[in-house]
Amino acid sequence: MKRKPFVCALAVAVVLVGLSTMVLAAQNVANVSQKGSLLIFPKIDTSFIGRDILTGTPFFHDTIVVIGNDNTKEVWLKCYWVNRNQEVEDFMFRLTPNQPIWFRASDGLGTGEDGSTIAPITVPPFFYGDNETGELKCWAVDVGDESQIVFNHLYGSAIIFDQLNHTAFQYNAWSFFARAAGDPGILVLDGNKNYDACPKYLLFNFFTADSQVHYPVAGDNATFINTNLTLVPCNQDLRQDRFPTCTKAKFDIWNENETKYTGAYQCLKCWFEGYLSDIGKSKGGFGGAKFTYKNLHTTAGRCRVQGIASSVCWDVFTRIGEDGKPVDRCWTDPTDTKYHGQTATPLLGLIMTEIKFSDDPTTVAITGITPNTAGAWGPPLDSAQFPVPQILWDHASPPPETPKK
Repeated sequence: MKRKPFVCALAVAVVLVGLSTMVLAAQNVANVSQKGSLLIFPKIDTSFIGRDILTGTPFFHDTIVVIGNDNTKEVWLKCYWVNRNQEVEDFMFRLTPNQPIWFRASDGLGTGEDGSTIAPITVPPFFYGDNETGELKCWAVDVGDESQIVFNHLYGSAIIFDQLNHTAFQYNAWSFFARAAGDPGILVLDGNKNYDACPKYLLFNFFTADSQVHYPVAGDNATFINTNLTLVPCNQDLRQDRFPTCTKAKFDIWNENETKYTGAYQCLKCWFEGYLSDIGKSKGGFGGAKFTYKNLHTTAGRCRVQGIASSVCWDVFTRIGEDGKPVDRCWTDPTDTKYHGQTATPLLGLIMTEIKFSDDPTTVAITGITPNTAGAWGPPLDSAQFPVPQILWDHASPPPETPKK
């Protein structure tokens, strides 16, 4: 009888230990199903598609951004458009309590628009809607634009429209929960004391280019034309005097027979978007053929992608400067003779699949998903090659007061 209190105490201790373990093992990796203080939309698209054969009318993509505030308090958001050339344009707007808002990338007009001039929210267009692709980052800030703040009540999505094929798809933004805001102008994505970490790597399944699936009931065939991949490094400098993030996306591929293919890669600077089967058709990539039915030999495949530092990406983004000499836009630190500006970085992304049906071969349907993730990014000992991801931005300073006389 005297042992029972001890047994109960032991059971309580086990439960408490279990609860503490659950707390320590809580979600600390960004994902697309939670609320947070930082939202990343990996693909914004206003690019040119083609022209009408008869009239010559141009058709474009467009993107509508939707952001919601799940709180009874208002908040200010700092946002950055970033295009494929890492040109940036920032803007700021207010979200009222419980407010959802939307705006178009092509012209910046949004919430409340009814076809007239009514547009309660206006933001800068995505580089004037001029045939651009890129991304959008938004996070909670104080009213003075002086620092990022903790406000884990934001969520969002983007809808990409195809005017030519009259189709669209929607994806959820990557959301980062914040535990602490950190120093002004620096969003630390460590998954520990600050914002959520980025995933260790991305996973996705895909259909090989030009493979087909037959529908017996409808008597129709679906042809998977191609798969489009967008990748965004988590480590990014958005300041006016900024430095690019350069890395190599390394692909490991498996077919349905569990055969593994390696060697495919894509060098990227700040942002990448392209068809899987086109990887390697231009400088800085290799192995796109591994994503085709002809080479993979199965209809479906799976892929794992990581951002690593690699010597094969040296000089890929070198351009001729104003003085006529080559300039490596990635190698900004001359003392970095080991990596030449290449760095390992976690990646975020988006997958788009283009499909045609045999009963309507002229129309292309588009569907999109965000990749699956595995684990949290954690830097090894070599912090020069594996830095903790950060988003750097130019925060405002408080206005000076009139000096006392």
